[in-house]
Amino acid sequence: MSRGNYTNPCLTMHQPWASLLIQGIKRIEGRSWPSPITGRLWIHAAGKVPEPETIKAMEDFYREIYAVNGITDLQFPEHYPVSRLLGCVEVVGCVTREELVNWEELPEGVRLEGLTDFCWLCEKPEKLIIPFEMRGRQGVYNLERKVWTVE
Repeated sequence: MSRGNYTNPCLTMHQPWASLLIQGIKRIEGRSWPSPITGRLWIHAAGKVPEPETIKAMEDFYREIYAVNGITDLQFPEHYPVSRLLGCVEVVGCVTREELVNWEELPEGVRLEGLTDFCWLCEKPEKLIIPFEMRGRQGVYNLERKVWTVE
């Protein structure tokens, strides 16, 4: 596990992608830069309310790529909260799009998720029971101490 200079690294993402990642439906987080960490990454939903058309388009996209591997019983989130810490995932690696597409051992549906330069491989999503309201930031950043400690 590589943490770099991060204690409790967090990434702010737009909805619906943030909730889809925490729900375990989205397995690849695509970025134009490589992941600076492996291990636990907290996921925060940005403040912009997603358009219903965007939610539908992303749910349809994931239905299609899962169907490639015969999976049709996806459970999508009921809500897509904003300005909230949603939970965490384990970043188990980072590969280029080319490496992902050519990784024959991966199910085809996973390979179809790789649409960006760098593909962060995410596993073990854990959803907070009550999403925590907070402000996000750009890039990967440390959660404030008051967020992750109980006093």
